[in-house]
Parts: sequence; structure tokens; C-alpha cells
Amino acid sequence: MTPSDVYEERYRPVPKTILVIAVCFLFTAAALLVPLEALTRILTLALFGVGGVVMLVATFSRKVALRVDGTGITLGGSPLRYAATTIHVPWTEVEAVVLWRQQLAKNLPYVGVLRPRDAPPLRGTPTSPAAKLMAGFGYAVSGAPDPRLISTARAVNGWRLDLDRLTTAVHHHAPGVAVRDLR
Repeated sequence: MTPSDVYEERYRPVPKTILVIAVCFLFTAAALLVPLEALTRILTLALFGVGGVVMLVATFSRKVALRVDGTGITLGGSPLRYAATTIHVPWTEVEAVVLWRQQLAKNLPYVGVLRPRDAPPLRGTPTSPAAKLMAGFGYAVSGAPDPRLISTARAVNGWRLDLDRLTTAVHHHAPGVAVRDLR
């Protein structure tokens, strides 16, 4: 397999995340310099200080956010539990790659892998009633066009998506798989 056969995006600095990190830094500095009640200071430092550091580490981690290769599609996990939340979907379980925008945050695009209804649960997919309730909540919040996308959806946040390269790689490795852009 040549590098041109693979489409890979990594977490990296993009304008939106740099802006969020800067705002977190400003609020953290203000919490340290401005006279505040103890509880307000603690909550501000916890939210913006810790949140900003987590976002900073994730942004510069260079971990894989999305990879399309001969074996299938890999969707990178969340920064705090990357290995446990990264998933790989083999081509035999891919019906389509779907892109859409979250309805509550119109500027937050998503990418998801549509799998067959009878596909086995992915590694790490919770099956308890509480987990199913949370998946329903995730479906409602994400605005996904199909509930099957929830377990294989990732926000395009902290990385960039190149639709042309994605489409080329998908059609190269799995000519029968559609790329649906519903944004």
C-alpha cells in the first residue's frame, strides 16, 4: 500500500481550537488575578484551566483522528481515553460514510460510518439499558441522520476533513461504498 492510497487526518491546531485554548487561558489568568470568591475561583480554574490543558494536549498530540486504508476506517477516540475509544470498522461492515452537521451547533460537522443493521457491536460498545439511553441522547444531540451512526460518529473538531481525499480513498479501497455529504 502506498501513502497515496491512505487518507489520514491527525489532531492538530486549527483556528477554532486555538481560539478556544486562548479563551481558556484568558479565563484562567483572570481567575488567578482578579479577586473572586473561593468557589468561583475553583470552578473557573477547574473548567477553563483543566479544560484548556486537556484541549491543548489533545490538539498537539498528533494522534490519528481519521484513517481510511485497505483494512477499513479508523476513527480516533476522545483525548482522555484515546485507546479505549478508538474504533476500527472493516470494509465488510461499511455501507456508507456519512457527513452531516450537528443541529444544535450548526458549525460542528460530523463524520460517521453507516454499518449494516445486523452488524455485531463494535469493541467497547456499551449494551446496558443506561448506555442505550445515553446513545439515544447522543443521537438526539448529534442530529445524525440515522441512529446506527452514533457508535461510529466523530465530530470534525481539532482536525480538518478533506472531502475529496476522503472520497478518493473510500472509492479506492471500497468502490461500492457511498460517501454521503449531508452538510
